[in-house]
Amino acid sequence: HEINTPIQYIGDNLRFLQQGFDGLERLLAAYQARAGHEQILRLFEEVDMDYLGQEIPNALAQSLEGVERVAEIVRAIKQIVHPGSGGKVPSDINAALLGALNISRHEWKYVAETVTDLDPQLPRVPALAGELNQALLNIILNAVHAMEEVRRRGGNRRGTLTVTTRRNADWAEIVIKDTGTGIPPAIRERIFEPFFTTKEPGKGTGQGLAIAKGVVDRHGGTLTVDSQEGTGSTFTLRLPLTARE
Repeated sequence: HEINTPIQYIGDNLRFLQQGFDGLERLLAAYQARAGHEQILRLFEEVDMDYLGQEIPNALAQSLEGVERVAEIVRAIKQIVHPGSGGKVPSDINAALLGALNISRHEWKYVAETVTDLDPQLPRVPALAGELNQALLNIILNAVHAMEEVRRRGGNRRGTLTVTTRRNADWAEIVIKDTGTGIPPAIRERIFEPFFTTKEPGKGTGQGLAIAKGVVDRHGGTLTVDSQEGTGSTFTLRLPLTARE
């Protein structure tokens, strides 16, 4: 979806440019044939040179912006699915989070505003890059779906997805906070269980948070949740800054 949108307006712009240059070719051919002044003026009006002069630069600029948007998405996808070398490598957590937000933009752009507070001094974390990227994406999508549920129940206000990173002694901390439905106390201890879900049949497999918890555990870290029903949830990931087997 995110790739399709810029591709569509790039295609529309290319068709516009094609039509515009067809008209310019007709006008140029008339000049080369030394057509009469009245014929040149008539073609000038038919081609609508004033309009083309304004819109061609806009179409080119918009198309270049679309190409860069597609390139950003492809880079983010490559980061998310990066298979890694089979071992832990120093990983930029901030870049991974921005990539996950980029990939999931079509999920949250109509549901929530995003706020990022990423520590620029956060050291790289030894990580299984592909697995950790998937875990971050899973938690973000879980937060978005909780905010979607608020709107489904009749809420009119857009939610807020807040993503924060910071260093805490020998740990990198990642905090992902949503303004979704919150988690009832009765099931809070079960949300990381495989196949446990509160979603309607066909809406979820119950694997997203379980996979994320397993990934964090394999890194020697912790994944916890603080939630208030009707207000939202805060997931906190803590990852060691030195590799742990």
